[in-house]
Amino acid sequence: MNQNSNVRFLDRSTPPHLFTIVMLSGIGALSMNMFLPSLPQMTVDLKTEYRVMQLSVSLYLGCTALTQFFVGPISDWYGRRKSTLTGISIFIIASIGCYFSQTIEVFLIFRMVQSTVAIGMVLSRAIIRDTVDTDKSASMIGYVAMGMAVIPMFAPTIGGLVDTFYGWRTNFILMAAFGALFWLLLFFDQGETNKAIGRSFKSQILEYPELFSSHRFWGYTFAATFGSGTFFSFLGGAPYIFTIVYGLSPSETGLFFGIPAMGYVLGNYVTGRYSAVLGINIMIIAGSILLALGMIISLFMTVYILDHPLIFAS
Repeated sequence: MNQNSNVRFLDRSTPPHLFTIVMLSGIGALSMNMFLPSLPQMTVDLKTEYRVMQLSVSLYLGCTALTQFFVGPISDWYGRRKSTLTGISIFIIASIGCYFSQTIEVFLIFRMVQSTVAIGMVLSRAIIRDTVDTDKSASMIGYVAMGMAVIPMFAPTIGGLVDTFYGWRTNFILMAAFGALFWLLLFFDQGETNKAIGRSFKSQILEYPELFSSHRFWGYTFAATFGSGTFFSFLGGAPYIFTIVYGLSPSETGLFFGIPAMGYVLGNYVTGRYSAVLGINIMIIAGSILLALGMIISLFMTVYILDHPLIFAS
């Protein structure tokens, strides 16, 4: 990672280990994906409609976006370490709240609070920029994202199996337990990497006009927005399609959720391997083209060749 050569695991006097950074980036994916196979059953248990239950995805993502807006300035002012420990603590409490929720309204409130875990996704990248030179940051972020993708590959499968044998609420207790273990990992391993603690939010706001006037910024923003949007659209609708249309069980639904994650792993490996050689722009254009072609091929095969959950998930 080309971090400080004296990085030591479980030594908070040094920058966090690569494993910790990967987990920091991935815990948000755990919260996002683990309960998805349970959405149809949760709709029944909480006495609501599926379109309302889907708000547990869309509201969560909306709050995640809002969280990301403030996370950077907060961590610049208070430090990466304090910010992550606080964010994970809130996530643990919110997960327990989701477990005990008896109405959809209460559940959605705690679900939105869970979005504070997005602090990990933001600050994992900030820590990389703190500790790795600019030329290698894109490549290293790709490798970290590749490792992080293992979590959404297995989280829905685990969530589906847990739902089948113990009920959907148990997933949120597991989230709280994972959060608690991860908090301990951060406490003992995450050294502070921000060397300029105390930078105010106002100073960053003053730089926004320059940022918003950058064509490159908007190009990267739209590429990330539309690329991620296709994936999150799949996350919101797939549980209903798998369960109601294809008649799959929660455990089977969880297995099919692992297929897109495999592509995510491959994509991030290629990014980490070639971005420093080919350049970021070429990689973004190539990735966007492949994403569009993949969806077109999947649609064509479903309509004209074979309507099967494997085709839908691929």
